[in-house]
Amino acid sequence: MRSTYHYRSFFWPAVLILVGVIALLANTGQIPTERLYNLVLLWPLALVVLGLELIIRRSLRGVGGDVAAALIILLAIVGAVAYVAAAPSASSGTSFDSSAEVGTLESARLEIDAGAAQITVVGTNDLGSSLYHAHIGYTGQRPEVTLDRSSGNLRISQPNQGFYDFVQNRRFTLDLQLNPSVPWTISQNTGAATSTYRLANLHVSGLTANTGASRDEITLGPPSGIVPVQVRGGSLTVRVHRPAATQTSISVSGGAISLVADGKTSHAIGSLSYDSPSFAGAADAYRIEVSGGACSVVLDSAAPSG
Repeated sequence: MRSTYHYRSFFWPAVLILVGVIALLANTGQIPTERLYNLVLLWPLALVVLGLELIIRRSLRGVGGDVAAALIILLAIVGAVAYVAAAPSASSGTSFDSSAEVGTLESARLEIDAGAAQITVVGTNDLGSSLYHAHIGYTGQRPEVTLDRSSGNLRISQPNQGFYDFVQNRRFTLDLQLNPSVPWTISQNTGAATSTYRLANLHVSGLTANTGASRDEITLGPPSGIVPVQVRGGSLTVRVHRPAATQTSISVSGGAISLVADGKTSHAIGSLSYDSPSFAGAADAYRIEVSGGACSVVLDSAAPSG
């Protein structure tokens, strides 16, 4: 009986393995999340590997072709992981500062829109009459900073350059100080990001972060009313610190998730939730929602280390 050889490509399973391995390394802190942008830069490698696999499959049949194709793809995966983990990040060769006066504003809204980003936002009493002070380091196109005084909307963004963004290692670093004399609503829309929010002395009306893969450390002060905090993305590592005895409800949803809430550890596939003892009747509290593909979340009342 004549046997028929069935061609089965290893390419797409290999892509899934590569993305999963790198996301796992980022989620466990083995590589900085901002390096995930390096993975996009490897798209030409995918074409090379696919072409080599096709050549080998047509030249060698049976087990020999399978072994040779698998070896090439394995070497490509190892090389890609090494590149993402070890390749030097592009330096922020250009930077500038921006600030504006509080004036007659009674509230403000902050919007941050960028691709790969490293963000630090701090509430400080050292600004005097300034509403904010931003120091921005970047590569690629110059970021834009605009303040609409009619709405109190402060927007900091790096314009999207379409396909050009995929062939350059663009970086965006933001160090931002906010004046606590007005309440702030904060939103962040980024790709791979490392975000630190030190807002213990800031009146926060709400905080929303939409990211690809991120590590977020958020320090909050006493809430006024029920304050929503939402973090959405792919691979997420989130740590939230709030004052002791602050009532809080937190829900986490996604694929593989873990939640450490006030010392209580839980793991699940799907969803987890936790309410502090007196949350149901609290007038001032935080309602926190985290959703993503893989989520590792910590909620505590301790100050962050360092």
